[in-house]
Amino acid sequence: MVKPDIRQKKYDLFHKQTKVQLKIVPKNNFTYRNIISYIDKYLKNKEQKVVDIGCGAGTICFYIANEGNNVSGFDISSKAIKACKESSRVLNLDNLTRFKIVDFPEEYVEEKFDLIIFSEVIEHLRNDSLALKRIYTMLNKGGIVIITTPSIHAPLYRLGYAKSFDKRVGHLRRYTVEGLSKQCEDIGLKVIEVGKTEGILRNFLFLNPIMGKIVRLIKFSISDVVAFIDNITIPIFGESNIIIIAQRNS
Repeated sequence: MVKPDIRQKKYDLFHKQTKVQLKIVPKNNFTYRNIISYIDKYLKNKEQKVVDIGCGAGTICFYIANEGNNVSGFDISSKAIKACKESSRVLNLDNLTRFKIVDFPEEYVEEKFDLIIFSEVIEHLRNDSLALKRIYTMLNKGGIVIITTPSIHAPLYRLGYAKSFDKRVGHLRRYTVEGLSKQCEDIGLKVIEVGKTEGILRNFLFLNPIMGKIVRLIKFSISDVVAFIDNITIPIFGESNIIIIAQRNS
C-alpha cells in the first residue's frame, strides 16, 4: 500500500496551482454543469448535511453552501484544503462550510450525511470496495450518494488517446454503469438512477492540453450550445463519463 504521506505529497503537487475561489459557479458552467444538474435534482431541501469527498478547490462545496446547505469538504491535499478555507472566507460562507484533510478511505469518518458527492475520485483509489463501504456507513437512512467516474466505453479511451492522460492524473481503472452499479448494490446501496454523460467533443476538450485552455472561454450561452452538440454525440459514439445515484434505505 502507498504510504499516506507519499499520496498526500502527490496530490499537494497536483494542487499547487489551485487558486482561491472568488465567485460561485453558475448552473451552466461548462466544467461542472453535468454534476450540478444531478445535485440540483437530489438536493431539494435546504439545510441538508452534505459532504464532498475529494473536494479539491471546493467549487461544488461553495455552490451547495450558497443554496443554504451545510457542507463539509474532505481532501487528502493540505494545499487544496488551505485554498478552500481561504475561499470560504472570501465568499462569506464560513458559517456553512467546513474543510478537513482526510485520507479517504483509509481514514474512518464517523459523521453521517444526507448527501455525499463522490465525483471523479473512485478511479484514483486502490481499494474502491472499501471506499463504497465507508460511504454506506457515512450515509443517513434515506441518504444519497452521487458518484461520477470515467467510462471504460469512452471513445477516446477505446482509441488509446486517453491512456496517457489516465496515467498522468493517476486513474487506476475505469468503470461501466453495470459494474459500478453492482458494486454499490453488493454493499447494500440501492441504485436509483444512472446516467451516461460527456460526449467525445467535451472529453477531447478536457484531455487535450491545448484545447483545454479553450474550456475557460466556453461561458454563458456558448456553454449551452457546446453542451447540446456534445450530448448529440453520446448515443452515436458512446459516453466518456458515467453517473451513479445510489441510496441507503436501511
